[in-house]
Amino acid sequence: MAELKLDHIGIAVPSLAEGGAVYEALGIVVGGIEEVPEQKVKVAFLPVGDTRLELLEPTDPDSPIARHIERRGPGLHH
Repeated sequence: MAELKLDHIGIAVPSLAEGGAVYEALGIVVGGIEEVPEQKVKVAFLPVGDTRLELLEPTDPDSPIARHIERRGPGLHH
């Protein structure tokens, strides 16, 4: 049987600065930030072993992440 690996976990946050501070307090350092204009989101990558946490901040109130936070609050997205 092949070894299963988890690529990433997407976490919706209202602010990368605030969301990132929580993880940095735990010793997990942001490895990079990029903007994805077509998804209207900024993403911060936090490497954890062989996987990544991806913090997703909406850049527009009509973005899928903004709607997710409005409906369900910040937290696990995918």
